[in-house]
Amino acid sequence: MSEPTLISRDALSGQKVALSVSESADLSRLGLTEQHCRLVVAEVGRAIMLAGGTVVYGGHLNPDGYTEILIEEAQRFSSGRSALEITLAESEYRKLTADELLAADRNLGDIGRLTLVSESRKVLPISRALDGSWSHDAGNALTAMREHVAGETTARLIVGGRLAGYVGAEPGVIEEARLTIQSGRLLLVAGGYGGAAAAVAQRLYPQFVDGWAPGAYPADGEDAQVLVALDALHDAYASAAIGPHLDEELLRLLTISHRPADIARATVRLLTEAAN
Repeated sequence: MSEPTLISRDALSGQKVALSVSESADLSRLGLTEQHCRLVVAEVGRAIMLAGGTVVYGGHLNPDGYTEILIEEAQRFSSGRSALEITLAESEYRKLTADELLAADRNLGDIGRLTLVSESRKVLPISRALDGSWSHDAGNALTAMREHVAGETTARLIVGGRLAGYVGAEPGVIEEARLTIQSGRLLLVAGGYGGAAAAVAQRLYPQFVDGWAPGAYPADGEDAQVLVALDALHDAYASAAIGPHLDEELLRLLTISHRPADIARATVRLLTEAAN
């Protein structure tokens, strides 16, 4: 992939952008694969870093995951600054040993940082993260991490996401979208990969989705618990303060595009508009 030349290298200086990307059940019917999700992670992460911003990713440290892609992009395009924050929920960092956490932190070096958020909503140093016990409630641990990220970032981009088989009371990407809005942050939605992000796009931006989306899209979008989560999201959106005026064509492109380069370009340009 070639290096995008989108905007100036300091356009997003001081901005922290949360990135939520995962597979959805709609990929195959859209002619997409998980590899396209990986390309989105790389393209968007790179574009934000090249523009001077910091990518915040709440995930895991499993080999060959999206975290590894973002680390590689930061190593290539961060210009030696800290351009990546990997945030782990207690349900994730408890799977690792202290030595593994220390190794992950060292691997980030000067280009990033590792943040551990406990179920009790505290940011803990590695030396104390594995002390004591916890409830083993992964849903609550993930919510705690998502609340932390929402409060520490300036915006969030969502792509894909499960609408079935998720952990917790509601789909994680919908929860992240709602927490972002409730924290007064900018939410950007790429709905072209289906899943939770497509459900969010249909609920918040129907004008961009009508006439484009296939039937029964996204899969599992009419599940009762999903609809409850979407209602709560819409209520938060309706009661939020009016945000910055953003380019309608860029918003439409971001909402429906399948192309990683389009998603990256629209994301960074919209973030730049919002920051000015």
